[in-house]
Amino acid sequence: MERGPGGGGGHVVETGQQQHNTPPTSSDGHQSQKQQQQSSFLAQFPNPPAMFLRIVLALFSLAFVVAMCTAMERRNPSDYDQSRVPSNLRPISWLLGIWRSEHDGKAMFPTIPKFTFGEQISIALSDSRMSGPPAFNYTAFAWSAHDQDELHSENGYITVDGGKVMLTTVMNNGFVTVEEGPVSSSHIRFKLVDIGRISFSRDLPVHDLVREWTLMDHNHFEARLDMETLTHGMQEHTMNIYTRVL
Repeated sequence: MERGPGGGGGHVVETGQQQHNTPPTSSDGHQSQKQQQQSSFLAQFPNPPAMFLRIVLALFSLAFVVAMCTAMERRNPSDYDQSRVPSNLRPISWLLGIWRSEHDGKAMFPTIPKFTFGEQISIALSDSRMSGPPAFNYTAFAWSAHDQDELHSENGYITVDGGKVMLTTVMNNGFVTVEEGPVSSSHIRFKLVDIGRISFSRDLPVHDLVREWTLMDHNHFEARLDMETLTHGMQEHTMNIYTRVL
């Protein structure tokens, strides 16, 4: 029904296909005023269920970010003890620690809008009882600087053999990588050696990537990642500068 002008203080009542103007009673007037107040209040919230869902999701995302970062920080401090670093990992012991950037990360690529993000990286000693060559545990977790939504996470290991450092990662977007580069006391340039991808990943197939980590000083380190995909050549994808928090 399309509501017409409410002239003469009356209101419109719909009965089947006919409309009749009826004079308001005092109780009707009170009820109408109450309904108008309720409508005015609800008009401030265009879609209450959808807005409530967005609020819940935002709070959940924020709680997840806090939980992930807290879990990193609750690791045993001895996991970052330089004196316990195995001999093969000493050339890259400068990586050991928890590194955090609140909102300085920058992401760009032709297929996505540019955005900023925060990230926390943990590089810790792994369990000495683990078989295989000694390695650092590597964990990275990124969130949107705008609304704290989870963006990306990586887990893996970093080890050294001779003059070569190797990074293996498993990512939440369904990618698995093996990257290698020469050992250095303050800079590592990883090149992609192999990559796996789940068949139903939404992301474009990655053909190549270069990851660079540079120690700027004792408390700051920079990470850059260049990427080549199925549709675009090698170019910068992300960069960030982290501050040591442990």
